[in-house]
Amino acid sequence: MNANYMVITIAACEASYAQEALGHVGTFVGELMDRASCVGARYGVMGTGMEAGSLVLFQSYAGLGDIEKVFEVYAASSAYQAVINSGKLSVTLRNIVKLEDVQLSDPSADTPSYGVVTIVSRSGLTGERMKGIVPIFEQNGAMLMRFGTLITGSNAGKLLLGVTYPSMDAIEKTYDSLRASADYQSLLSEVKLQRREIVRFVG
Repeated sequence: MNANYMVITIAACEASYAQEALGHVGTFVGELMDRASCVGARYGVMGTGMEAGSLVLFQSYAGLGDIEKVFEVYAASSAYQAVINSGKLSVTLRNIVKLEDVQLSDPSADTPSYGVVTIVSRSGLTGERMKGIVPIFEQNGAMLMRFGTLITGSNAGKLLLGVTYPSMDAIEKTYDSLRASADYQSLLSEVKLQRREIVRFVG
């Protein structure tokens, strides 16, 4: 089943509670896969930026109707309720991304170690334009790619690119290659980079 939407949730968490909270996240991710037709999910810890140390959860779905089911699962999940009622974690952001058909030719189902999330202003950037630089990510070890438009939150209308990697070395190689690409440099001249953050994945 294709992923057409992605939900991103970020939650501030007390450092002493983070590992226990991540265990609960793993449990209710399994519940989402079973009961909310979740196409795929990854979770971990924000490694950079203003939310460094916060927990992050990415969920992909075929349609908005499936996202509606998410809230039903949350309401019935003892793992989710344990986290929310702990008093040690608070959701600071939950946004939806409408995904475009921009992806790797052979995405990996293995659990990545890291991810890079980039947000840019729309300008003239299109999915077709993005497809031109996908091979650079593929050739340097990228495992999965998601690209689309934020449709909720303060960044609504801006574009998001999320790419997962097996290592920091793969991230370094990818961005070295991107900097050497004329297509990438041309693309950068047409958009405004809003932010770029690294995520450390747990599951």
